[in-house]
Amino acid sequence: MERMKTLKTSQMRRRKAELERKFHELSAYSGKTEELRIETTADPMDLIQTNTDRDVAVAELDYEATMMRDVRMALEKMAEGAYGMCEECEEAISLRRLDAVPWARLCITCQSEAERRDGQQELATFDQAA
Repeated sequence: MERMKTLKTSQMRRRKAELERKFHELSAYSGKTEELRIETTADPMDLIQTNTDRDVAVAELDYEATMMRDVRMALEKMAEGAYGMCEECEEAISLRRLDAVPWARLCITCQSEAERRDGQQELATFDQAA
């Protein structure tokens, strides 16, 4: 609740409108799955290209779904009065970060730490596979 006081009403309205606009944009995109269609082809190069295109489409849909979830959560937090609070350290997320990424769930310090951990996990997975 304290965080809501640091954001002016006009800032909150602007952020809410931006988040709602982003949510509707993502919602419109989420139904486009024609790239996931499986086609059979006799040409091995065409098959490789089709599989690569499908992998890219799956990655894009996954990214959009994650972003849609984060935007929806930001809107829910606004309604609850918890918008702008880091989910890890429970400190306020900087206004500059929220200007850049209105759906940010973590402050910049916690985001950096999460990315570092994710990178280490990917390396460990790669090392185990090798």
